Amino acid sequence: MADSEHPPPNPDSATRARILDVAEQLFGERGYNSVRLRDIADQLGIKHAALYYHFPQKKEGLFVEVMTRSFNRHRAGMDAAIAQAGPDLRAQLLAVAAWLFDQPPVNMGRIMYSDLAAISAANATAISLHMFDALRLPVETALEATQTAGITAVPDPGLAAISFVSLIETVHIVPALGNPAAKMQVIENTVDMLLQGWLKR
Repeated sequence: MADSEHPPPNPDSATRARILDVAEQLFGERGYNSVRLRDIADQLGIKHAALYYHFPQKKEGLFVEVMTRSFNRHRAGMDAAIAQAGPDLRAQLLAVAAWLFDQPPVNMGRIMYSDLAAISAANATAISLHMFDALRLPVETALEATQTAGITAVPDPGLAAISFVSLIETVHIVPALGNPAAKMQVIENTVDMLLQGWLKR
C-alpha cells in the first residue's frame, strides 16, 4: 500500500491535543479565572508563546475549544452507554451514571456562575447551550422512548434528564462517597426511587 495512504502523524495535531488535555484538567480543577496560559505552558513544558501558535484567540479561545470538546465527549459517551445497556430504562440510567463517574466532575454550577461570567456573552451563551444539550439529550431521548412505548409517564423528560445528571454530578463530588461502589449504591437507590414515580402503574 502506498505511503501516501498512511500519512505520518501531524506533530502540530499531537501538540494541540496535549494542550487541550492539560487545559481541560486545569480548567476543571481550578476554574477559568484561576488558570493562566503560563500555568498550562509550564505543565506542558513548553514556552508560553507557543500556545499562541495553536490558540491565537488566547485563553478564552482555548477555553471554548476545551469545553466544546468535553461536552462532545460527554454526549457521545452517554449515548454509547445507553445503547450498550439495552432497552431497560433502569439499566440505561445506571450505565449513564457509571460512565459519568469515570469522568472528572463537570461542576455545572461553577461553569455557569463563575467561568462563563468571565468570558464574552456570545461564547458564554454558546457553551451554556452546548453543555445543557450534551448532558440532557441522551437521558431525555431514553425517557421519551419509554414514554412512547407506554412504560413511563414523565411530564417533562428534559427537566427530568438534566435533574438526574445534576444529581449524579452532586454525588460525584461528595467527599464521603469517595468509594466508587458507595457512589453507585446511592445512584441505584435514587434510580429505584425515581422509577417509582416515572413508571406507569
